[in-house]
Amino acid sequence: MFTEVLFVYTGWEAYLYTDTSGFTVLADVDVISSVLARTPLLHRRDKRQGPHTPPVDVLKSIVCFNLQKTDKLTMIRCGRLMKLLMFLAVGLALTLYVKQTQYRYLPTTEGVLESVSAGNLTIENTEKRIKTTGKKTMVVLLTYMRSGSTFTGDVIQNHPDVFYVFEPLHSIERLHKGKVNLMFLNESLPTRVPSVSQKTLENFLTCNMRGIDLYTLSQRHMSNSIDTRDYHNCRKRKSGVLGTLDCLPVLEQSCVRSRVSCVKTIRFNMTDMRYLMNKHENIKVIHLIRDPRATLRSQKNVGQISFDGLDMHAEKFCQRVKRDLDVSSEIKPFYPGRILTVRYEDLAEKPFMTTKQIYRFLGLNITVSIQGYVQNITSASGNICRRNALCTNKNSTEILSKWRTILSYSQVAVIDKICEPLYNVMGYLPATEHSLRNLSVPMYTTLLKD
Repeated sequence: MFTEVLFVYTGWEAYLYTDTSGFTVLADVDVISSVLARTPLLHRRDKRQGPHTPPVDVLKSIVCFNLQKTDKLTMIRCGRLMKLLMFLAVGLALTLYVKQTQYRYLPTTEGVLESVSAGNLTIENTEKRIKTTGKKTMVVLLTYMRSGSTFTGDVIQNHPDVFYVFEPLHSIERLHKGKVNLMFLNESLPTRVPSVSQKTLENFLTCNMRGIDLYTLSQRHMSNSIDTRDYHNCRKRKSGVLGTLDCLPVLEQSCVRSRVSCVKTIRFNMTDMRYLMNKHENIKVIHLIRDPRATLRSQKNVGQISFDGLDMHAEKFCQRVKRDLDVSSEIKPFYPGRILTVRYEDLAEKPFMTTKQIYRFLGLNITVSIQGYVQNITSASGNICRRNALCTNKNSTEILSKWRTILSYSQVAVIDKICEPLYNVMGYLPATEHSLRNLSVPMYTTLLKD
């Protein structure tokens, strides 16, 4: 007599599945092994949890086959269960096939190698041109949330010789929080978050776009940069992995044509910059810092923090900035001329002088059009952007002192006390009850040049 039965075999133990007892260990492993040796196996991973579940890391196969009934084995019919397993197996096989096709085969298809409408640049040609980026200047604008980085980035990205990327590490931060699983076109990047962050910045700076994870290549921040906006619009018309591959030459073309490639990030630190600066002698860092009182007030304004825990947020922020400054001071002798510390207040109060300093650091000439742009974004009416917290087209000197008219003296005193070590390095001054509202009294001194 033959009966259909379901077994799970792990390599050294056999399990019998019943709807009443779950997985049961079978004593006669030799009998099961001899049958399994002659039975095609369906390989899969099983994520069932329970006291009778075999170890997940050694689970190799699930099989349903005919076996003569014996006293040693309890057998069950699994007709419907077998159909379900076959359905799941087919679905799993199709999923694996699609993934293999999308992430390994598709990058070399003829359709992707065709020229894109934005230019006559193919992926094959791009690979050759990427090799020439070794001589270009690569820059990381390293800063913190609500520290004037969007404003500073706009000053940089409006130069025609700059390729600029806005916040490329947004998806890596979500990976760190466990919200997404990253997938890569070349499947070659490590899964450790700091390493992925370093490689992502490196790939953007060197125009190696196919080494970047698909989530980053699809994120909405791609619309926030002049140089990535065409790619973002291309992906809106062409979705999915094929769409990404078809649009990548647009991004690569913009990058390889530039003299300077720049990424702006609030999700990196000076310690991890060492890896990139050691590997590429033409990578530079612009370290942008803003008065903690203005930064924390702005973070509260956009709902990032609450002043119920002001002391905690002030300590966390100022310690982070001070730590980056300490590392910067430590490594500057090893990387002469490659780290520039910029105080946001200097850019806002003396926009032309500070812009010239930044451009000189980047090896770029400031043009008449750039001067006009800087004049426009630093002196326009505040009413233009009143409803947009991220807009940079504001009166920059007015923004500098806004925190002094909003924060109470007790709140300012808390920040001043906690952030004193940072003030001592960056030239910020503690406020008094009298000086806080007196806008003619400066809250910072002249910052020493690097």
